[in-house]
Amino acid sequence: MSLTTTSKSFEATSIAIAEEAFLTRFSDTAMLSIPGTMLGSDWARRDVSLAEAKHLLMGPAAEACDRVWAMIARNARRDGGDWSLAAVGMAAPMLKRIAAGACAKFDGIRQDDLAAEVVAAFLSHLAVVDLERAGILVRLRWATWRATVKVALANTEAPAPYSFIGSMPPAMPCAHPDVALARAERADVITRAEADLIGMTRLDEVSLAEAAECLGITANAAKIRRQKAEARLVAFLTGQPIPTRKDLKHARVRSTVNSVSLAA
Repeated sequence: MSLTTTSKSFEATSIAIAEEAFLTRFSDTAMLSIPGTMLGSDWARRDVSLAEAKHLLMGPAAEACDRVWAMIARNARRDGGDWSLAAVGMAAPMLKRIAAGACAKFDGIRQDDLAAEVVAAFLSHLAVVDLERAGILVRLRWATWRATVKVALANTEAPAPYSFIGSMPPAMPCAHPDVALARAERADVITRAEADLIGMTRLDEVSLAEAAECLGITANAAKIRRQKAEARLVAFLTGQPIPTRKDLKHARVRSTVNSVSLAA
């Protein structure tokens, strides 16, 4: 698919169309619904429409997010159709942010085509995401973002500048940070899990606490793991000797990733 620029709003893309269809079809319990018990005691005596559940999951019932998304994913895998549409409709605000973020970071992308790629990536990962681990939607968001970036990189000549957040050495010539993470991973400087941790918390605004929950470790362990991985990453990108895991085992490694741009 060729991606070229256009001024079209994301309100006219496949994501918005799916969201509108979702609200039209699933605003009452006649089509699809979830047991109110999934959302807590306040809704335990009735079924809840998916449109209402979408609203509730943004508020007091947010702790029920994993239960609801596990149900939606299982039904989408088994039945497809309406449940797949429901999944896209439920996730539409997140998907719009992913598409808009990719457009902001890359030149030469047509928004409607990119939005279609975002939906495809989301549904692809919905089919395989581990439903037994916490943070289902966070992991879906990150996986969809990574897939979207790959499409954007494949269809644009020059990504827009982007910087990591944190404190770090002097800036250097920049390519997209996902490319730098991929290079470091291929060179065995960082692992895939470490690349995901850095990407989630530095690029996708996922908190360390959320990332730690996804990885099944404590927030402090996630912080230490990220610090050590970033020390190796920055050394790799700046041409310095790469500290070994043994070197870093007892070292107090400060986070070095800030506003530096990552070299291609």
